[in-house]
Amino acid sequence: MPSATAGAERAASTFLQRLLDVTIVLLYLLVVLGGVVRAFRLQGCPDWPLCYGRWLPPPDVAAWVTWLHRLDASIVGLFLVASTALPWAELTITHPVTRMLALTVPLLLVEAGVGGLAAMANLPARFVALHLGLSLIILAQVLMAAVYARYGRRRWARAASARWIDTTLLVLYVFLLSGALVTQSGAAWACPDWPLCRGQVWPTGDWQALLNVGHRYLALVVGGLLAYTWYHARRDTALHPGARRWLHVALVFFLVSTGLGAIAVWTDFHGWASVAHLVVGVTVWSALVLASAQAYAVEVPRKRRERPAGQAKPVPRWRAYVGLMKPGIVALLVVTTLTGMIIAARGWPDSRLLFWTVLASILSAGGANAINSYYDRDIDGRMARTSRRPLPQGLVPPRKALYFALVCVAAGVLIMTVMVNPLAGVLTALGAFWYAVVYTQWLKRRTVQNIVIGGAAGAMAPVVGWAAVTQRVDLLAVILFLLIFLWTPPHTWAFTLVVLRDYERVGIPMLPVVKGIPATTREIVVYSWLMAAVTLAPSVFGILGTTYTLGMVVLNVVFLYLAHRLHQRPEKALANRLYQYSNAYLYLAFALMAFDRMGGLL
Repeated sequence: MPSATAGAERAASTFLQRLLDVTIVLLYLLVVLGGVVRAFRLQGCPDWPLCYGRWLPPPDVAAWVTWLHRLDASIVGLFLVASTALPWAELTITHPVTRMLALTVPLLLVEAGVGGLAAMANLPARFVALHLGLSLIILAQVLMAAVYARYGRRRWARAASARWIDTTLLVLYVFLLSGALVTQSGAAWACPDWPLCRGQVWPTGDWQALLNVGHRYLALVVGGLLAYTWYHARRDTALHPGARRWLHVALVFFLVSTGLGAIAVWTDFHGWASVAHLVVGVTVWSALVLASAQAYAVEVPRKRRERPAGQAKPVPRWRAYVGLMKPGIVALLVVTTLTGMIIAARGWPDSRLLFWTVLASILSAGGANAINSYYDRDIDGRMARTSRRPLPQGLVPPRKALYFALVCVAAGVLIMTVMVNPLAGVLTALGAFWYAVVYTQWLKRRTVQNIVIGGAAGAMAPVVGWAAVTQRVDLLAVILFLLIFLWTPPHTWAFTLVVLRDYERVGIPMLPVVKGIPATTREIVVYSWLMAAVTLAPSVFGILGTTYTLGMVVLNVVFLYLAHRLHQRPEKALANRLYQYSNAYLYLAFALMAFDRMGGLL
């Protein structure tokens, strides 16, 4: 039986590798077709997702190129969904592929939305650069996943050259985005000669010329880094041979790209010269991503050097204090607060208001989390998932941690009250008090309803964002509150099922500990249906439109399917799958709301 399972998993892994290979080719073609559309400024399909109101375009070259670009994007999306779902299937492939591919589908949706808006609404050049930037990130994720899929379950370490490869990759990314800005902003024609600009090394008085010259000087930086990295890699005996080969490819194609850039200038940016310049640039990017992925493919021995008992890994003091604030939770709360502001403002809010609201939210939420860390330090040290937090490790004295937490909360509430408005300040204080006192010090250790009632603290974040913009609380703000309030129980209980032994060890009365797993999965299904009903309320009341409604139907169908499947088969792997999806669900739900309020697509 074990051999049959291993054989089936090998077959699944091989299928995944082939699927990723095809996806890479399609992604590469997607970037090329996008370059053709932009270089020749094709206005093939004025509508989206149809083309002239038809599924097949009319007999026009521009329309067909645009339609093929969209078709390729759709096929890539389907392949990415399949690639993402396969590692989560019954034959679980436990290498980093799952994490690599986890963000590709939502990123592709955002990239498609930005591309559609840029094409139909004639958005500024920075949106075209954003479209290219998202495409490059997606391509990089799939390339790295393809490399990791071939190595399987291997322990990963970093070769010495990896930091130079990663630095060069980062600078190359900025360089490629600057090239998109130069082309789409019209700055390409600001310098009709090469390598100088209007016969000058550094022209003055014209921002387009400065942007063009900056792109050229950045090319020198990239070339220098690439040459040094290639030289350094030749002397790094621990580096995977494949990384050296891809670095060589990147260096050669970068030189070709530089020559094509000069040809594009000399030919007055003929369309095909610009396309060739982009294609070769993306090839350099792909080769460097592959080199980076293989630079981490260093086998490390299974036997690890043990650190003396009681000796924690040295951590900078500032990082320990940041750890007290639980940055992951703070990031989620800030995103929901920011989205509440965007929804209320029907667009991007005032920059000053945005700055003070986000700053106050970070301080108040982080301070409340630090109070939770202080109060729970006794049980955190006994739970595997929390034992490495700053207080159990002794990185911060408990009294200083408490003072730090109180100062953060006070500063956050004060800033929100004075710099934003009093209502937002009161709601911020209520949210912090509910989490740090009502949930942490009363509910968590006393009642099985701890998560249900305590969820009101996190649900307050979008209401704060709404009040920051409107200075009142409206129906949609209440719906946002209810969405997070009802999302919290299935999200948290799914995670509890994954780490159930931790909660049993310390005696926290979480629902699975007190009432058992079957009762928990049944409650997850109930709350999932309640949450799904609340998410459709904006459509029923006519507050949000078709874009939001269609998106939420898809998100809810997947959520309910995972919840019901967990109830039928209460396994840790399925609970973890629901937990991971619930994170993406909340981000995408709020993104759909914001996108719909800003106009949507339908």
